[in-house]
Amino acid sequence: MITENRIYLTPDKVFLPLTDKTSKIAVPQVEIGDKVLVGQVVAHKYNGKQQTPVIATVSGEVTGFEQRLDRFNKIVDHIVIENDKLNQSIDLTKLDGDVAPALIRERLQACGIHQVTVDGIYTDITFERPLKHILINAVYINEPFVSTDYDFIKQNAEAIADGIDLLKVAAHAEKATLIVDKYMDYDTLEALGKATVDKGIDVAEINTKKIKGWDYHIAKKLVGEVLSIDLIDNQILYTSTVAAKMVYDAVREGKPATNRHLAITGDAFLINAMYDVKIGTPFTEIVDDLGGYHDETEELNCHIGSFLSGEQVDNDSFTITASIDNINVSGFREEVEDVCIKCGECNDICPAGILPQNIMDAELRAVNSRIVELNTDRCVECGLCSYVCPSKINVLEWVRRAKRRVG
Repeated sequence: MITENRIYLTPDKVFLPLTDKTSKIAVPQVEIGDKVLVGQVVAHKYNGKQQTPVIATVSGEVTGFEQRLDRFNKIVDHIVIENDKLNQSIDLTKLDGDVAPALIRERLQACGIHQVTVDGIYTDITFERPLKHILINAVYINEPFVSTDYDFIKQNAEAIADGIDLLKVAAHAEKATLIVDKYMDYDTLEALGKATVDKGIDVAEINTKKIKGWDYHIAKKLVGEVLSIDLIDNQILYTSTVAAKMVYDAVREGKPATNRHLAITGDAFLINAMYDVKIGTPFTEIVDDLGGYHDETEELNCHIGSFLSGEQVDNDSFTITASIDNINVSGFREEVEDVCIKCGECNDICPAGILPQNIMDAELRAVNSRIVELNTDRCVECGLCSYVCPSKINVLEWVRRAKRRVG
């Protein structure tokens, strides 16, 4: 249970990954010994023709290039910047009032706002293709494990609403929808209602205690068609309230995306807390700030992002990136898989309407034609199939293997 709000914004060094899950090529724009400012572009990374800047999150000196574990459990090159603690920043003009779509897009690109939330069916913040809908999640989660910081939403409701509106303008979108939970506390719902009422932002209220895969169902209802694994293909940009706040900061305040608001949870810690952290901070420093791990905690289970579709990492040597919204570290508990009992729970809960149990069987037997016939490519990798399995089978991993087999 989260009991504190903490700030950790002055690490001695930051480590910025040059590549990620989709961008596999990077070109550094600095050399060892160069002095950099907050918000300065230190590298460009590429996904095909799409270029995304890597932004310095502190001012100081580039001291090296180092291979480290990233949030996707891969060893990749990182730029190392020694923090001079002066927080000197590039000069970005604050943009007030109505802002042209092209200028908003240019500012978000310059501030490095691209991959903010990557788990589940969230999309990148990209305007490469036409968009009709902006979908913002104020619930954050599709599962019972990860806490949502409603204090953050209450305190920043006006900025979040303006950020949503700016995204809508930038995308030339027809509609913006904010997803809220009917079980949110009254003050949070009231703050969001007041902030969105004059901006033409629809509010979709859902019951998270009854509906599984609710964000998928809302997206499907918006477009009235079968959804792709990437909602951008359905002309939907789907992201979080934290991302909307980053958009507001970039456009209205002239602030690059240098900090991340995230939850640090798990029974390995004495304290669970919401943090504002400098992007590029080694996670081990956050652990130290929390007082370290329990003395009796020996083997650790470290999970980044959503429990259903996030990443299990080998150790805690990764650094904080813009796309991390939750880190859970718990004592290791071995889950022993049992045989599939053909109960059909995974088939019943699948928001994409496919049959994970049957796909798993087809993958086990390596029947490619059956994998295709079962529309395996429609899987959105939400992880609900694994979550409900009474035999503790990682059904999602079998479906992923099937997709790779015929992909």
